[in-house]
Amino acid sequence: MKKNTARSIMTVDFQYAHRFMNWEREAKHLHGHSGLLTVEMENTVDEKTGFAFPCKEAQKIAWAEVLDNFHHATLFQEGDPLLEAVIDTYKKNGIINDPKFCVPLKKIDHPLAWSYPEYRVVVTKKVSTCENLCELFYELLKDKMPIKKITFRSSAMNAASMEF
Repeated sequence: MKKNTARSIMTVDFQYAHRFMNWEREAKHLHGHSGLLTVEMENTVDEKTGFAFPCKEAQKIAWAEVLDNFHHATLFQEGDPLLEAVIDTYKKNGIINDPKFCVPLKKIDHPLAWSYPEYRVVVTKKVSTCENLCELFYELLKDKMPIKKITFRSSAMNAASMEF
């Protein structure tokens, strides 16, 4: 850590569903998690506020810019044969993220992930492990806050972290 710097640490939780398309064990089935994203932001401490980065502000940015798009979403890996079936079923049954009842979502268009916000579906380039989600969330948030470390937990047994 640099002199006169500190880390502000914020945590946000959200629910999502996914599966590991090429995994032979039980996680090959579509299932859900309560994900917990922890972001450590390193910066010089502001003399006026005393913060390295205001955690409440970080939560607002992370939620509004990225995480709301993953909350109650289904994540599919690129090439997953279930993706087309789920979207077709949603279309056929009128299952949409209706702005009258739900927060309108932003479209994700990134080399590591893209989305169908009207269906709350996110397609990831890589399998949605905790490790790969750390990388993805860093890529989606890195220009919005001074991230030093990201930790993502999908359950009490599954977590990963990456330092940047």
